Amino acid sequence: MDRSSDQTQRTEGVLTQVCLECGKEYYFDRVEPPAEQVCERCGNRVFRSFFDVTRKDDINEDFEDTTSRDLKTDDPATDVAPGDLFDLNNP
Repeated sequence: MDRSSDQTQRTEGVLTQVCLECGKEYYFDRVEPPAEQVCERCGNRVFRSFFDVTRKDDINEDFEDTTSRDLKTDDPATDVAPGDLFDLNNP
């Protein structure tokens, strides 16, 4: 089977790896991180990974729409109406 025709399109973005011991950050945007990555500052081998998408797609936009904070200043602080609270006290 030809692997070149079977490859899926990869999401464009930047992978940030942060050393858990000293906090040194490594950025990978064009190449994969090495399999046996070692921190050049402290020699640690354990990293926390963060991936940030640089090109938006439908899945990423939907996630941001459903999880982001509402920053509009004219919206009420909550969607709970006084009648909703009154109904909770009535069994």
